[in-house]
Amino acid sequence: MNHLQLIRENQFDPLMTKKKIEIYSFFDPFCKESWHLKSLLRKLQIEYNQFIDIKQILLPSLKVLTKCQAQSTTNDDNIALAFKAAELQGRKKAAQFLNYIQNAIMPKQDIITKDLILHSALKSGIDVEVFLEDIKSSHVTSSLKCDQHISNEMDVSITPTLVFFNENYEDEGLKVEGVQNYHIYTYIINELLDIPIEKELPPKLIEYITEQELVSESELEVIYEWPKPILMNELRKLKIQRLIEDVHYDHDLFWRKVN
Repeated sequence: MNHLQLIRENQFDPLMTKKKIEIYSFFDPFCKESWHLKSLLRKLQIEYNQFIDIKQILLPSLKVLTKCQAQSTTNDDNIALAFKAAELQGRKKAAQFLNYIQNAIMPKQDIITKDLILHSALKSGIDVEVFLEDIKSSHVTSSLKCDQHISNEMDVSITPTLVFFNENYEDEGLKVEGVQNYHIYTYIINELLDIPIEKELPPKLIEYITEQELVSESELEVIYEWPKPILMNELRKLKIQRLIEDVHYDHDLFWRKVN
């Protein structure tokens, strides 16, 4: 199967001045590749924030939902249902919720628990009382079925997969499977927009680490594109100031803010 698949040729309207690209990101919460793609998506959001809109979709395939069910004992700790319940309170909060969950389980290969879900919901600014009601509601199961329909329509069967759409709803999208070089994604965005783009710069290093709470060294290399000696020197400065600390999980180096 080709990693880069053109679903249908796109037509461009040269008169369009305000364009936005919709990116559907299909993920598996327990997939390392989905987790690694996260840093590339963050970089896209930083550089192309005013031009793109990213929608995260937990791929509701039998394989993924079976893994979610195997990790849970009740509806309260099923990540598929929890993510959809979080999404009912806004996509931004749902994305933050997912970030906290993945930062907790992926580096240490931990399992998802009800306490972790509740803690992540609280940190994301989610109304926990409403959240716990929504997990058990028919709205969540209906939303999962809707995502199943979307993934079938887009012929998405593996994670991670990104599907790019321009604003011409008569056009279909460009599907990219797996984790690709960052410049492939930027090339697609520039081709779909077909207008001059001035990319935004990343925030200060301490601001980014504070916002994300836990970041890998490889993620920081992606976001900032600094030579490794320069990046490590900046990280050491922040560590000496006791603003951040380093932590090792499974032979990987991560950085987090000091509480």
